Amino acid sequence: MNMNEELEALAQRASEVYEEEQRSFRARQAAQAAEEEAERRQAEHQAQERFEQALTLLERSGLPSVMRPWMRRLRTYPDSLTIQLRLPEPFGCSQCDWQITLRDEGWYGIAGCERVDAATARSGWLPPESFVRWLLFGLEASRREHARWQALKAEDEVARAELAERQAEVLARACPWVQETADQTVTLYQVQYIRGMVVTEEGELRSLEETGWSRSDQPDAEGYLTLEPTADCAERRILKLDPLLHRPLFRKHVLSLKELPWELTEEREEQIRGFRRLRWEEGGWLVRDSAGSVSFSFRVPLPWVLSIPHRA
Repeated sequence: MNMNEELEALAQRASEVYEEEQRSFRARQAAQAAEEEAERRQAEHQAQERFEQALTLLERSGLPSVMRPWMRRLRTYPDSLTIQLRLPEPFGCSQCDWQITLRDEGWYGIAGCERVDAATARSGWLPPESFVRWLLFGLEASRREHARWQALKAEDEVARAELAERQAEVLARACPWVQETADQTVTLYQVQYIRGMVVTEEGELRSLEETGWSRSDQPDAEGYLTLEPTADCAERRILKLDPLLHRPLFRKHVLSLKELPWELTEEREEQIRGFRRLRWEEGGWLVRDSAGSVSFSFRVPLPWVLSIPHRA
């Protein structure tokens, strides 16, 4: 047998061994998977039996059997059993979640609701009879809390609608010109100029720029320009601007009173009686209360803006 024949025989033998090992490996994998599946099914069967036994124990301890359809088993650790309870209205809502855990030391329950924070509750490790009493008490407390939440929500919706109408009335009284001049505009001028120069740490000169609002787009005959009050500066300023030194740049704005920038408006506040806001930890509800009042803040155009003739 020459060298090539020996190499071919070696390759053939190696291929046979490889295929044999692959078949053996796949057979071991299949056997292991079948064993794991059998163990999983057995564990699932045992867990389901334990779940049914737990429900029976709860019913014997006083839990109404009508609750059984709303309880399901959760996948948890092998040494414990966790049951989820979600009841329909009026005992709960889609965000209510009651979880019951059974271990050797007893029963433990936790309840939470994303909608009603006050519905959150916890129990310690309790024997079945005591745990059922805790659960029934918690369900009734949750039902009452949700009933209160629903009543507040309905009251809040009605009160907010009424408050919006009252706010519109306040605006109509405080800002009658907005409706009267809805299709008219005012012409305003915004001027940007150099107020002075400063020397930076690097020794360079840097200009200090400032802006203001005026009724005119140019100074008077003596070179003075009047800058009107704004929300940031309540005083009227009269400046003498040198075109070469201050380099004023005027920008024309044609605006309706509804389009005025914030700095050309001032804040007003009024109390609207007949409403009251509950504490935020109770949900921030708005309710009707003849003895209460809520503040309403809004902004109106500055007086000098209103004095400018309006144009269609």
